[in-house]
Amino acid sequence: MGKTAKEKFKTEIIIIFLSFLFLSGCANQLPPEGGEVDKIPPEIEEFYPPNGTINFLDDHISFDFSEYVDKRSFKEAVFISPQIEGELKYNWSGTNVTIEFPNTLKANTTYVVTIGTDVADVNNRNKMAQSFSLTFSTGNEIDKRSIIGKVFDNNPSGVMIYAYKINADTLDPHKIKPTYITQSGKNGSYKLDGLSAGKFRVFAVRDKFKDFLFQPKQDEIGISNEDVIFIKNDTTVKNINFKLSMNDSFPPRIMKAIMTDSKHVLINFSEDLAQSSIKLKNFSIIDSTQNKTYYFRNIYRKYPKKNQIVLINDNQLVDNSNLFLHTSNLKDVQGNTTKKDFVRLLYSNREDTSKPGLINTFPPLGNSEADYVGQKFEFYFSDYFDTSTAKSGIDFTDANSNNIAFSTIFFDNASFSIKANIDLLPVKNYKIIIDLSKIRNKNRTSADSNYVYNFTTINGLNFSGVSGELKNLNTDDPVYIILIGLDKSKKIYKQLLRKDRKFIINRVVSGSYKLWCFIDSDKNGKYSFGTAVPFKPGEKFSYLKSTLELKPRWMQTDLIFDFENKIN
Repeated sequence: MGKTAKEKFKTEIIIIFLSFLFLSGCANQLPPEGGEVDKIPPEIEEFYPPNGTINFLDDHISFDFSEYVDKRSFKEAVFISPQIEGELKYNWSGTNVTIEFPNTLKANTTYVVTIGTDVADVNNRNKMAQSFSLTFSTGNEIDKRSIIGKVFDNNPSGVMIYAYKINADTLDPHKIKPTYITQSGKNGSYKLDGLSAGKFRVFAVRDKFKDFLFQPKQDEIGISNEDVIFIKNDTTVKNINFKLSMNDSFPPRIMKAIMTDSKHVLINFSEDLAQSSIKLKNFSIIDSTQNKTYYFRNIYRKYPKKNQIVLINDNQLVDNSNLFLHTSNLKDVQGNTTKKDFVRLLYSNREDTSKPGLINTFPPLGNSEADYVGQKFEFYFSDYFDTSTAKSGIDFTDANSNNIAFSTIFFDNASFSIKANIDLLPVKNYKIIIDLSKIRNKNRTSADSNYVYNFTTINGLNFSGVSGELKNLNTDDPVYIILIGLDKSKKIYKQLLRKDRKFIINRVVSGSYKLWCFIDSDKNGKYSFGTAVPFKPGEKFSYLKSTLELKPRWMQTDLIFDFENKIN
């Protein structure tokens, strides 16, 4: 018996509904609910053409991933050296992607396709652990020259490695894109493959916008300590390593100056200022209407912001005058200097009701690891105070109220440090008492009570240390050894290497440390990162491969630190 029209209609509705469910399930490739969180990074399992292919004439390449990856992250992680003019075309099929070239590739050229570590999977945004490189040639041989090194940074993953083929010393990475490109992996390691013969300059760039240009105001950069020169014979150059910094060659500028009240002038700068710039003689107010110049009597950095300065104005300004804040000899932390600068000053006659209050101490209050030898105690206040009265309001005593002789250094009119003139005793309680009634500004306002900073000195028996010898070092320049802590305190111990190439670092707080050193070529006592334009190489450095676990009451001795990383 045939179905009725009503029954046929119901059947069609069911088929349509089931088809909709099926298609919806296919359209949304979602991970299954429940189970363990996916922490496995995606990997490239197959690729075309095979690595090392010669006489390649095809118009495409392809990659198969171990799982579904985010398409946008993949596109942003593809780098081809030498660069290909035109727009690449991406065709996806499941976990496979084919990249089509817009034009015919150059003849007799080795190409290196790098898939960077920014590729993320769909399930849990896990990123590739290491970059992947595919090398092939349109000629009958592969250029096998390579550069190997590492980016030493707290977050080295995804840093771009740019190699520029140069004929003259006029390279400007602000304007010219690199010839060869790769990325560093999670541990900072990288490898540039397929390089031709010639001279190369290599930079590591945290390229914020992936535009293949170094932007000094936004990108960190690492400068190698030397250019790399390849001759006809294929070879590998190792240990082209980098330390990143904001390679700023621009001097600081005033962004804004306002009077927050009749006394306080707040200045915002384009970048952090060096402490040497925070001097009264570098600042003045010009009244162009009255043809007058005014100067200040107090100055301080607005802690913790190093790009903000506060000046205290004791002058009677006219609110309808044209007021300008003038500065001179401003330096940033890189040493770049602004000889003169000015900006219009926004006037205010609001009453000054400020009162200095303690806002921070170092070491932090309650810290029980203060050193009993040479420890500096720093105190930062919210507003300026009269330093001539402040010093008389400070006492340093032990637990039995015996006075400790100390020295005071004022950083500016809102902060100072205290240091005992003698060695303290280990595992003893001490206190620094600040009479806040003596910490007062020109309004004569101050806090209402004493402030007591209690601290306990560290146990000297718990100190650790390290000693050893630096091998394979060929220089007559000074060499500094640095031990840097990996915990939150980031303790740093630094010393000049002895002439016999041996070192010993005593009185080290136990913990995990990295040991590194650098050749102080410019003899300024600190590591110099170099500059991109004009080119100045960074100073050569080396890290001990292993992490040092320094234990209390035990010194690690006879450590062999190979500068060229051939042993350690």
